[in-house]
Amino acid sequence: MKVAFLAGCVLLASACGAPSTSPSTSPVLGPPTASSPTPEEPSRPTDQNTRPDDGSTPQPGPPPVSTPEPVTPPRPTPSAPRWPALQTTLPTYELTLRQEDYQALYDHLHDPPSKDFSVQGQFTLEGREYPAELSFRGRSTKTDPRIVKKSWDVKFDKSQRFQGKKNIELLASWKDSGYLTEKLWYDLAASLGVRASSARYAHVKLRLRQPDGTIVTRYEGVFTELESVNKDFLQAHGFDPEADLYRAGMHDGEMRPPPQEEYQEPWDKKTNESQPWTELWRLLDGLQKTPPHQFAAFAEQHLELEDYLTWLALETLIAHDLQGDTRSYLVFDPDTRKWTHVPWDLNNALSLYNRTNAVIQGVKRAHPLFSFTPYDPRVYKLADDRRVFPGMETMKPGWSTLSTRVYDDPVLRARYAARLRLLLDTWFTEENIGARVDAAHALLAPFITPGADGKTQDPYVSPDHVAHSVEYLHRFVRERRAWLLEHLRDIESHGSGALVIDRVGREATGGFWVQLYNRGTVPVALGGLQLSGFTRVPGQWTLPEGSLAPGQVLTLRQDAVGPEHLGASLDANAPELSLYAASGPLALDLLWLAPLQPGEAYRRTPRGAESFGSLTGP
Repeated sequence: MKVAFLAGCVLLASACGAPSTSPSTSPVLGPPTASSPTPEEPSRPTDQNTRPDDGSTPQPGPPPVSTPEPVTPPRPTPSAPRWPALQTTLPTYELTLRQEDYQALYDHLHDPPSKDFSVQGQFTLEGREYPAELSFRGRSTKTDPRIVKKSWDVKFDKSQRFQGKKNIELLASWKDSGYLTEKLWYDLAASLGVRASSARYAHVKLRLRQPDGTIVTRYEGVFTELESVNKDFLQAHGFDPEADLYRAGMHDGEMRPPPQEEYQEPWDKKTNESQPWTELWRLLDGLQKTPPHQFAAFAEQHLELEDYLTWLALETLIAHDLQGDTRSYLVFDPDTRKWTHVPWDLNNALSLYNRTNAVIQGVKRAHPLFSFTPYDPRVYKLADDRRVFPGMETMKPGWSTLSTRVYDDPVLRARYAARLRLLLDTWFTEENIGARVDAAHALLAPFITPGADGKTQDPYVSPDHVAHSVEYLHRFVRERRAWLLEHLRDIESHGSGALVIDRVGREATGGFWVQLYNRGTVPVALGGLQLSGFTRVPGQWTLPEGSLAPGQVLTLRQDAVGPEHLGASLDANAPELSLYAASGPLALDLLWLAPLQPGEAYRRTPRGAESFGSLTGP
């Protein structure tokens, strides 16, 4: 029955728009040198019930039958997933602009992000023209000299929107061999009910108007049209139309309250821009200052938690990486008073079959669990690698406070693990996802695989990579799924290490004290371990040599001298404490607490447990 059901899902189809007739192609004029003829597109299907006008008098027919209003199906869920309808044709979008304006876009490639350069032009679909503001989109994809196929942001006039949209984003997906991965993961998110952008494929042609009035037309290949996250998105995905929409700054996404680091770009508010940011600051403050025993209730009250747990399961499968650079979104719905995380830049997944690498590639099946958290070794390496760049010299390891606290909370972690196990058993399978990959490739193959003349219609693809793209994604899903099934117990046992931060408090004089506890069965060496009152700075203070026997407690005080001195600095208004391994920067234990007054303390109860509470004195 499961196979039949999945096959039925794959056979669902809906057209995203019929292809337009291709204009003739002229020699290329512009910065890129690659050129290709416009693809020969399938003819428009005919309606067998319609005949040409023969001049006869129409005969009266039966009275029209009223059609019931279509019923919107419920949003998919992990227990009742449903793929979006398969795309069966590609619309052809034409972008018309002056040759000198096209050159100007290249002249401004390296402008800072705050100065997004655009030109006036025209967007055309099936003969209907829309005035449009055109610009290259992206950052590294825009400035990387290898990427001659540029992505576009198309903004429409308020009085003449395209299909009701304020703008569309056309992703060149140059690195995505076979153009399969990014759209696949957005479709997979939609199949689970995650509120993320919809995606579809489209042909793009450039029409460059020359100084003498002639027009040079160039086929730019297959693009992924990605739904912009804006007010239109809110309405399309069932949010209150008056919801607040925020976007994280570049190198951020850490879900921490201000102040930001100097290398991080500020957040943007995309709707209700003139209104205060009160709700966002309240959320970020709560994520940092809610003590562990209250965090699950806080998350349930303030977040669309089921959606976020589903997202965590999805990003675990696809190995979503560089999340600090994705600039994902947060939506605060004033009706539900809850926040929704809207993911972005799913091409940052390590599952991407990257054409800049060799044709034969191994899949990154063993990408660490708990991605973009202090338990992910890659966040420390990324910070080390980027400190060599101007403006990034002080970069600290970065991660999501929200994801970290979900994984650290035993109740929320168990829900996440159960969600991931369910999907690995039922939906994250090669049979299910592989069928979707095969269908997408069949749709695109006429344009991205060589024809009888040995050439591809899309002028920018790497045919050798295209030839292996389907097999690569099949292999990724198969091997990643197998690895995750082998390591589910590591998720479930997270937080079971021997040495823990057991208690944190303040003396009557205001100084902090900390107790470490060995809840294991063998002595634990302390020398070289690091304690920090700022979780992003692992090396704030190093413990002296020593060991802690099973069941023993080590008390460290800021006011003490000698071996019991606590060298870590804590903020009384936003106390947090992290314990890092001696072998390298990797978190062993972390605590975020509410502000502590002199004489107040916080503890595990009983000692070493995963339950917490307050107390007076050590």
